[in-house]
Amino acid sequence: MDKDCLSKAEASGMTSISFSAMGTGNLGFSRPEVWALLLENVLEISRKKPKNLQRVQVVLFPGDAQTIQVFSDEFQKKFPKAGGSSTAAAAAPSGGVFSKVVSTSSSHETKMGGVSVQVITGDITKETTDVIVNSSNEKFSLKSGVSKAILEAAGPAVENECQTLAERRDVLTQPGNLRCQKILHLVGQTDLGKIQVCVRDALLLCIKHKLRSVAFPAIGTGNPGNVGARGVADAMFDAVIEALTKNPSSSLKSVKVVIFQNQMLQDFHDSLQQRAAAPNPSGQQEVTVSSSSAALSTALFAPALPQKAVASGGDFVMEAVKPAPLCFHICGDSTLKVNAAKKKIDSILSKNLSIIPIKDESRSAGVGIRVEAANGQGSVSVEGLDSDLLTVTTQIHEMLKAARQEEDLNQKAALLSAVVEWQYAPAGQDYKSFDAKTNYELEQALERDLKQVKVKLNGQEFTVKLPNGPVNNSGSSTPLLTRVAFSSDLPESWDSMNTSGTKAIALTPGSAEYVTVEQLFKASCNKTITKIERIQNPVLWQSLQIKRRAMDQKNGHSNNERRLFHGTSADTVEFINEHGFNRSYAGKNATAYGNGTYFAVNASYSSSDTYSRPGANGDKLMYLCSVLTGDFTTGASGMIDAPLKKSGSIDRFDSVVDNTTRPSMFIIFHDSHAYPEYLITFR
Repeated sequence: MDKDCLSKAEASGMTSISFSAMGTGNLGFSRPEVWALLLENVLEISRKKPKNLQRVQVVLFPGDAQTIQVFSDEFQKKFPKAGGSSTAAAAAPSGGVFSKVVSTSSSHETKMGGVSVQVITGDITKETTDVIVNSSNEKFSLKSGVSKAILEAAGPAVENECQTLAERRDVLTQPGNLRCQKILHLVGQTDLGKIQVCVRDALLLCIKHKLRSVAFPAIGTGNPGNVGARGVADAMFDAVIEALTKNPSSSLKSVKVVIFQNQMLQDFHDSLQQRAAAPNPSGQQEVTVSSSSAALSTALFAPALPQKAVASGGDFVMEAVKPAPLCFHICGDSTLKVNAAKKKIDSILSKNLSIIPIKDESRSAGVGIRVEAANGQGSVSVEGLDSDLLTVTTQIHEMLKAARQEEDLNQKAALLSAVVEWQYAPAGQDYKSFDAKTNYELEQALERDLKQVKVKLNGQEFTVKLPNGPVNNSGSSTPLLTRVAFSSDLPESWDSMNTSGTKAIALTPGSAEYVTVEQLFKASCNKTITKIERIQNPVLWQSLQIKRRAMDQKNGHSNNERRLFHGTSADTVEFINEHGFNRSYAGKNATAYGNGTYFAVNASYSSSDTYSRPGANGDKLMYLCSVLTGDFTTGASGMIDAPLKKSGSIDRFDSVVDNTTRPSMFIIFHDSHAYPEYLITFR
């Protein structure tokens, strides 16, 4: 039967086929013999070099551990050089569920859709995710290993709360002394199948509570139990795939596994890698054994065929590549559900198909364009008649301006989505998030106190009534609307804000906050202060906190932030307050130590007319900033980024200075690494 199915798939132009463990259930056929026969048939058709069939999958039920083990052992016997352990071969879904794995010496990261999946070595009690998971006993009182570390770091209040809730299976408590928002206590497992269920349920609970990030320990790898790290990794990542497949548009944006024992990192990397996207070499067949139904969603399309050019009298047309035909077999409880599935597939395909005409204006204008890149700097040279150059260079500048505006918009939208998320709910359905740009448009409209705004949703134009909805279009649909402001670590001294916009709050002279800023300024500068304003920009502040926590973890210490000064002029204040610092303007005043943004240790340096240019009334302006300087080294002219810490490493210094022993200035190369905390007006 296997052989006939494989031949039929090849003859029908199919690129992939999936088998179950046929005959090993009620029919009682020998598992090793069934698997050996299937492998032999796959090898036989592979020797014939099939033109279409590229992948063969065997999908096994996750709870059938015996079949998984037998099949994987037979696979290893047949292909001893295939790599990975038998457990890994059996448990991994087919390649392509995760994106390409990006690795450092202490971490590995991939993505599934918009969710970051990360494995790091470190101390889970230092994590700042929304949730930290504690794998405990049935009374949530385990005092050994990671559980002991979490409970001791959290403090007695958390232990007491656990005891009052011990009747439940999964318990969410307050964080106590930890820097997360919640601690999720669950009953630890040592059975791989139960570990997968345990992690899946924890993720679903996070999604239910609209939490954005979660950190797990390597459940089951400590005492008691001591389950193998690779098996645990497979179970945990299968759980991630299962939960995210069922909830593709959830609030969850980050899933992290924090490993205390460095030697386990390779096992988790191998498990990630086996689930990551990888191209299939042409002409080679792939056999995958999976214990997750999510694997069926990958490898649907055949490799692209070479393009063919048809020339005619100097003109030519590049014919569109015609993909191999694809056949969907849809099974459902009723004709109505099958038709609904067909409609959904057609809709997805239609949304992802488009035609974009591109014309080369430079040819018709009779000019030549040369694009170069050297030392990370790009340049465009245009050559031709003066009458043509003006037109073409104007077009290029407009294109670059549009690209910069699009990049700025994307960056602002991404930063805002970490603070505020607008969601809608079609009648009778759960809330779903707007895309990042629409989210930004809605927040901007709320900030401008608009009563309504038009947005695009699923290709249709809707009118959103602010601030509480409804969301209407020309039809009868009226989805509900809600605005979710994620909890953040905004300073307690800030005035309350109804939106995520920007405010400049004048401080009262003589107040504790005013005096603190004044003393820092007066320590090196005797100028007269006329006003101090606190800059409240939640989006930029939250971004700085995220970067600071990442830098603390990367560098292994928390001495990464300094208060530094930056002189400016009145024409840039509004931009800096709203968008932060922009290293694109490097060179406006100085670039002796690199093309970045410069900050001074002493206010006297920034008070120079070169940096704090006087206004018409004689007022000068200077920011007191929170700057992530991290680990630093000496800068040099022409630098566009901080140098590597050591040759062959991918880890860079965080900033550069004029003198590493007694620096008077710091230069950063990442705009999100500085926040304009206070604006000082002086004379």
